[in-house]
Order: sequence, then C-alpha cells, then structure tokens
Amino acid sequence: MRNITELQERLNTKNSFEHRYNIENDDKIHLLYVSPRLNATGYYRMITPALEINKTTTHKVIITSIENNDFSRRLSDFVNQMDERLIAWADYIIFPPLFSDISYLVKAIKILNLSVQLVMDVDKNYFAVPDYIPLSRKLTQEKLQSFQFNLGAMDLVTVANKAFQNFLQRLIDDRLENANTLVQYIPSLVSRYGYEEMPPIQKNVTNKLRIGFIKPDEDSLLSLKEVVLKLKTSLKEKIQFVCLGKPHSSKEGDLLLKEIDCEIHSTVSFLDYFEKLNDLTLDLVLLPAKEGLYNRHQNSQLFLELSVFGIPTITSIYHPAKLLLKEGETGWLASENNEWYDLLHSVINDDTLEVVGKNALKWCWRNNSFNAKTLESLTQIFI
Repeated sequence: MRNITELQERLNTKNSFEHRYNIENDDKIHLLYVSPRLNATGYYRMITPALEINKTTTHKVIITSIENNDFSRRLSDFVNQMDERLIAWADYIIFPPLFSDISYLVKAIKILNLSVQLVMDVDKNYFAVPDYIPLSRKLTQEKLQSFQFNLGAMDLVTVANKAFQNFLQRLIDDRLENANTLVQYIPSLVSRYGYEEMPPIQKNVTNKLRIGFIKPDEDSLLSLKEVVLKLKTSLKEKIQFVCLGKPHSSKEGDLLLKEIDCEIHSTVSFLDYFEKLNDLTLDLVLLPAKEGLYNRHQNSQLFLELSVFGIPTITSIYHPAKLLLKEGETGWLASENNEWYDLLHSVINDDTLEVVGKNALKWCWRNNSFNAKTLESLTQIFI
C-alpha cells in the first residue's frame, strides 16, 4: 500500500495544485477519477486502475483526491476537488455512485468541456439492497431517485458483474426515456500495488484447522447455523472458527458465534486489511450467500483476495464467485446444508486444502490481475 498512501498524501489539499497534479500537454487520453474512498470499492474500482493505466503509453490518469469519508458525504465534497483546469484537461470524468442531484454539476462541466464523457462506476445494486444489510437504512427513496436520474446523465456506467450489467442497462432503458447511457462490464482485478512490502504468506502452525468467515452479513451467517453447530460437535478438537468483522447482528447471530467458540477479530482499516488477512492464518474460508438480486449482482473481490493468499473456499451457489471458481480445482461449491457439511468433513480429513489453495493463487494472478492483456481491454473502453 506504500504507493497508495504516498499518493494520498500528495493529493492532500494542503499541497499546491501543481504539486498534486500534472496536466502538461500530451497526446494521451485523459481520465479523471473523482474522489475515490480508501476502501475496497475505491481501491479496486478507481485507485488501482488509475495506477495501472498510468503505466501505459496511451492513457493518463489523475485522481482528484483519495477520501476517508463515509457514505453520507455531501456532493460539495466532490465538487470542491474538481478544479476547472482538471475538467478542461479530462476526456473522461469517472465518478463513484452519487445520491444527490448532480444536474447543475453536469451542466457546469459541459460548459467547461463540451466533449468530455461522463462515467459512473457502480459497485453494487443499490436498488436491491435487502433489509438485513445496514446500508438499506441509508438509502431513502429520495436518494435512490436522485441516483437513478444521475445514471441517466452519464455517457457510460461501469460495473463489476455481468448479470448486473444486463439488469442496469434494462433499468436505464426502461425508466429513463431520454437517456443514452451505455452500461459496461469492467472486472475487478488484483494489483501488485496492494501487496507492496507484504511479508510472505503465513501458514497455520496450530493443531486445529482454522475456518474463516470474512465480514459476513447476518442472514448469510445464520444460513449455515445447522452446519457449523454440527461440525463443531463432531470435530470439536480439530477445528477453530474465525470471524473477521463481526456482522451487524441480533442476539441470534451473537449467540451462534458464541456457541461455535468463534475467534472474533474486529474490522481494520483498508490500509491494514491485507496484512490482517494474512495474519489470520486461515486454512479455509466459507462464503455463504442467500439467493437474491443483491447477491447475484455483487462483485467477487473477496474470492480474489483469498486466492491471493492461497486460502481455498467453500462457496454458496448463490455467491457471485461461483462464476470464477473451478469446482475441485480452485475451490468448492455448495447449496444444501448436507453439501456444506459433507464438503467440510471431507476436506478437513484429507490433504487437498493446500493443493487447492495453491491452484487458486496461481489462477488469480494469471487470469484476474492487471497485465498487458487486461490493461489493453480496459483502455479500449476509454478511446
């Protein structure tokens, strides 16, 4: 993360415009990424693509700022970073999801740069957030209505899930009569920038198999209640459950974690996240998911992160990672409770975990990382 933290410091508003940005004339295509947050979404969808694209000879990227603000930040937080010189410089301006009325901002941008293309990267299906996800309480109908109109004001909307691409294109075409917005799939990819100065992959040296949950939502966690309780009873001395990021749960979720004697770790800042994942020394991670549009349209970033550390997964057939996972080679799929239990019981008692973890690691860097081929595919979108 060294390059990213150095970039964040350089983009601090205490520094002069000239120190923060280089807008010298050249014949490259110019991309302006507006105020990504220093979280998983900002990292995968804006920060690392910007750093990787800047390696090319055809495109140049500027990030206005790297923010620590949360979901509730105001539109003015973005506008304050959008200097007129940057708008005039840009061929494409890429926004994160915006939930305030940006019609006046779009008009102002077009006055300054009539030919600029406006882009919004949408990280999840905000129209289908279920009630059990805390974000749903922040998404008022007013916010969703503004977000919908903002989509129609874009020339291009980018997403990380092909099923979501189809859904969002139909929604825009059906609901926004005058919109000419194209929805484009851009996969999230792993980058070496996230693993700078990372120590070697740590291995579990205890006599118990460490089985992890990573930031699970409560409903998904409880969907495996019968499985984990049965497993804890039958393999009591052989396993240790580990949870990173305790879910926003009711008493039932808390009770389940207590019943299975789960080792609980608090969430950490994204800057420390990869190091924390490594420190957990997990042998296996469970990726439960409930059937529904929200999960169907999610990204597969967590599966990629685990693969980078050689941690195999048992993944729900309703999890988007199903589309990436190669059954028995880079992980396993399960649906019914008996499938989860049988798979867990079998992998715990043989030596396939390490082999599958190594396969996942090699597959991830070979097929889902920034390289010459994936960079060419990405830059061809911005022409």
